[in-house]
Amino acid sequence: MVATLVHLRWRLTLNALSRNVWALIATVIGAIYGIGFLGLLLFGTVALGQAPVDVIAQVLAGVGALTVLGWTLVPLLFTGVDATLDPRAMAAWIAPSRSLSRGLAVAAACGITGVLTALGTLLPALVWALAGEVGAALLSLVLAPALLATCVLLSRVIVIGAGVSQSRRGRELAGVVGMLAILAIATLPSLLSNLSLDDPDGLLAALRTGAVGVGLTPVGWAAAAPGYLAQGHVLPAVALALGSVIVPLALLPAWERVTRRVMTGPARASARARSYESAGQRSTGAVRALAWHARLARFMPSAAAAVATRCLRYWRSDPRYLAQAVALVFVPAILTVAFLGSRQAALSGGGTTISFGRVLSWGEAPPAVLAGAVFLALMCGWGLHNDLAFDSTALWQHVSAGLSGRNDRLGRVVAAALWQVPLVVVVACLGAGASGRWDILPAVLGLSVAVMGCAYAWSSVMSVLVLYEMNAPGESLMKSRTSGTAFIAALVQIVGFVIIGFMTAPVVAGFAVTAVSGMWAWGWLVLAGGLLWAAGATWGGIVLGGRYLDERGPRVLTTIRSWPGHEEVR
Repeated sequence: MVATLVHLRWRLTLNALSRNVWALIATVIGAIYGIGFLGLLLFGTVALGQAPVDVIAQVLAGVGALTVLGWTLVPLLFTGVDATLDPRAMAAWIAPSRSLSRGLAVAAACGITGVLTALGTLLPALVWALAGEVGAALLSLVLAPALLATCVLLSRVIVIGAGVSQSRRGRELAGVVGMLAILAIATLPSLLSNLSLDDPDGLLAALRTGAVGVGLTPVGWAAAAPGYLAQGHVLPAVALALGSVIVPLALLPAWERVTRRVMTGPARASARARSYESAGQRSTGAVRALAWHARLARFMPSAAAAVATRCLRYWRSDPRYLAQAVALVFVPAILTVAFLGSRQAALSGGGTTISFGRVLSWGEAPPAVLAGAVFLALMCGWGLHNDLAFDSTALWQHVSAGLSGRNDRLGRVVAAALWQVPLVVVVACLGAGASGRWDILPAVLGLSVAVMGCAYAWSSVMSVLVLYEMNAPGESLMKSRTSGTAFIAALVQIVGFVIIGFMTAPVVAGFAVTAVSGMWAWGWLVLAGGLLWAAGATWGGIVLGGRYLDERGPRVLTTIRSWPGHEEVR
């Protein structure tokens, strides 16, 4: 069974590559990169072998744990990377069994990634041999299969068991999580750089402590055990070695249960249908799907409430909206960290000794961090400037139903404001607490609300007049668009920021007078003025944008249908 499945895996892989030249080229390039990466690891292995024993132990423990986590997380973030011999695809041809589950696990380890990982698991033995620790080298060599088995089985149990790649919602969620990971990784170098300037010894000690910690988790036992043996800790080494062998043995029955469940279990769609049926039987026979519509219809027209309800669902389910929401939260945080780092470096360069940790301390941050709330408010309101493009050709429902443009504009703004206004308030309060300047908070809130209102007004008008191409629903967030609208998008963004700045000028002037005079008690007047200015500007944008949408609705729909990939969306 095992030999048959391994042969079948490579036969399917080679057949797929023979039918797709670009896939073959990508595979060859990936293999070359993998071999080159192994060469770099080999060079690092020789260098690491000259380091002290405790350093070698910590580095190898951390790298081993990261390898196991990489096997688990990468397939979740990039669904469909390797779906060869998925047990769900074999359900029509063979019944689940123990031999099938074990054969699928071995076949998963025999791919290109598995072969490269297997070679990588042999490098710790070389490191210990170069360091003169023969016992640790032999133990590392013995535990290499356990490390590889942990990588494969844990990955299969989580990835196949979660079924992320089998549903559109799962793939979309994975895309958002991937974007979140990219943003976090983008922030990490700047943060580590600032911390290293502040206290390099403390940062190094923290990294070493973290490596020791992950080595004591189940994903790092196989890589950490030789290190303890090399340092003379025999009992911990034996315990970790036994644990590293037990982990794949425990994962094997779990993998067998997952294989049996996905091959014989009921479909998710039917289960969901039964849940709806039971919900209908318990109630009056209908599922109440528009609870938010009933709430919002008390305060606004029913048609606008329906649009707001639909947009609220998009904000929590559509990956394009989710990615935008994630960016709204993390981009100001990234800019704040970068600003604090530059300020710490400038103060240190000027002769004033100040640590980055103190800059991040609660109550010690500069008052300028409150600018993050204003920037967030600008991005929140500006984010709707191409909102009609997100609807794709589904916009025909609004056009054919004769929905008032004013109700469309009002519903979209209300849906965004319901969660964006509290977000801005929370960020402003965090900035006030971090800087210890609560007296500035009212003025900052007034300026932020005014900026958000003017940005909503701009977006309500420009999303009708100037549309530029957006990815169709269901497309990858990483897919780029090359229809020639990139320049238009950049121009709209630049002009939009300038116009929003002019629209907010009266409130900015009031904030400037308050700041220059130092009379922050006047900030309450700025807050009141900002609220009134935001309400007036937003309503004016809704009315004007609604009028344009009534006139140009069919033309907007025609423009969207002309974009590649949107014609097929229904």
